[in-house]
Amino acid sequence: MMDDYIFKPLDLTTPGIEQIAGLLDAVFGTAAKFTPEFVDWEYNRNPTGHAVGFNAWAGNELAAHYVTQPLIANLNGKMTKGLLSLNTATHSNHRGKKLFTLLAEKTYAYGLELGYEFVIGVANANSTPGFLKNLGFSLIAPLDVKFGIGLPDVHFETSYEYLRHWDKALLEWRLNSPKLKYEVVVKKDHFIVLASTGKFGIKAILGSFPLEMLPEKAMYISGSGIQPVRIWMGLDEQLSWKRKMFFQFPNKLKPSPLNLIFRNLTKSDGLPEVSQIKFMSLDFDAY
Repeated sequence: MMDDYIFKPLDLTTPGIEQIAGLLDAVFGTAAKFTPEFVDWEYNRNPTGHAVGFNAWAGNELAAHYVTQPLIANLNGKMTKGLLSLNTATHSNHRGKKLFTLLAEKTYAYGLELGYEFVIGVANANSTPGFLKNLGFSLIAPLDVKFGIGLPDVHFETSYEYLRHWDKALLEWRLNSPKLKYEVVVKKDHFIVLASTGKFGIKAILGSFPLEMLPEKAMYISGSGIQPVRIWMGLDEQLSWKRKMFFQFPNKLKPSPLNLIFRNLTKSDGLPEVSQIKFMSLDFDAY
């Protein structure tokens, strides 16, 4: 019964962060590294704004948690405030009661009050139907996955109908994650961010940016550029792979295809065409 639960906006104080980290650790395990330090960085340190979400309480027990992370994107030609669907967790004692759906709807209503106009997220094959059926999301497309040798050509003059906004301060925050150390490969007029995949000799290509946006204080290391295999994941039909030794990753070999999903919180313009979307791994929490 829902009367057994109290729903509250996130408590982002130190004790509140510790309780959230405890639930995330219990649900996902210590390998996920949801330490209080990491959760505080993810929820409180983002220059765009504090995390937006709700908790469900059963007495003094944190029963369920859902959070979104603020972002700004150029959406249909306008700089627009949005939310990235991020973490959801339900305590084993409270599953099967549709708490996630309730928490998500409360989060989106609260986000709309705060001026956020859309929610974007990446869902695996298991969770996608729930987002589409129960929460009113639309499926944009499965994320494209390529693997190969080298790096793609970058063209910053291209235009998109969806492009997440990054600047030096945001990249400094993003590359200072307590969870992972990133690598940066510097080219003539741009730099490319890489991360370890956990597989020996394989790096993930997370994103590319103009050289003037290279952070000065971020805890990245200089990439050597000698890793034999790299993986790229995202949506960007305008990215150039010509004369590059990259290949489409077979769908049957993907452990769980990831889908880009989107929900408008207002009655504004609809979804951009897939060909007009730039979505990089750095735009969400894959690494």
